[in-house]
Amino acid sequence: MSEYLSKEEIKQWRSSLEKITLEEYAKRLGKTLKEEKQTRDIVDIVLKNEKISASVSEIKSEKPKDKILKIASKSVEIQEKKLDKTEKSKDIFSSLNITFKKSLTQREQAVLKHFIKNKNQIVFAKDLASVLDLPTDYVYKYIKNLRTKINEDILQNAIKGGYKLNIQ
Repeated sequence: MSEYLSKEEIKQWRSSLEKITLEEYAKRLGKTLKEEKQTRDIVDIVLKNEKISASVSEIKSEKPKDKILKIASKSVEIQEKKLDKTEKSKDIFSSLNITFKKSLTQREQAVLKHFIKNKNQIVFAKDLASVLDLPTDYVYKYIKNLRTKINEDILQNAIKGGYKLNIQ
């Protein structure tokens, strides 16, 4: 008998009607939960140790007010960067007279920017997959979403396969 919960036991816990935590369920069975698996990748080990030591040193050295101010300033910086990116992308799209029914996600914007760079040329799904760093099968979702979000019918299928952004 194993000292850790098996997958079947975890499934039984999920399907039970009792409202107890997984830890309580494991104790009832006289078992423990498996901890996070140890990695053998040296990069992961070093990064994990750096994060732990950095967070411990920050906690010890900073006062609560300083922590809050630091976190707030970082969040403001991140929000300003996001606003700058969206404003730049709106400028690119507005200069081409493209209007949208809904706002675009970051990946949809990346796909549209790739189409704009290659306007009036055939763009294949494998090219978009490399832009998004995704398998080719996942690209079609973004093309479909772009077609529904763009007011104009400018994103069309090419005769020899692929897609074409027809803009004058």
